[in-house]
Amino acid sequence: MKSLFICMLLLLCASCSRHYLSIYAQKVDREYLASSKVGTPDPRQIDPPIGEMLTLYWHVPGTILAKSPHVKLHVIYWDYTEGTFTYPIDHRFGYVNYRLLGDEFYNKKGILTYRAEILTNDNTVYKEWKHQLWVNLITLKEI
Repeated sequence: MKSLFICMLLLLCASCSRHYLSIYAQKVDREYLASSKVGTPDPRQIDPPIGEMLTLYWHVPGTILAKSPHVKLHVIYWDYTEGTFTYPIDHRFGYVNYRLLGDEFYNKKGILTYRAEILTNDNTVYKEWKHQLWVNLITLKEI
């Protein structure tokens, strides 16, 4: 009975260790501030941040961590320009925030779509996450 319990416990723990990459997008405005939620005084309420934020979460196995991985985030903005950002992965679990705020948010008109990939030191893609509207941007040169 004891060995059955240990086997079930090991099976349960093994099923919890999924490896993944995911992205959560959210608006940044007055409601984003913690003071808006709890009703405390906050000087930032007068001129709150305005924009968007992407939070990238990852969970990688130790074998991938040994290959010096990094997350590469590709963003297409509503003004049809692109941005690429790279973040090192130093721990098996983690997250990073990409913020588009203030003047940059107004100039680029916001985030249209995005994708992220976990790459190893030899540029092999381990995991990839794409926004449902992601397509590679086609640019035409003016004649």
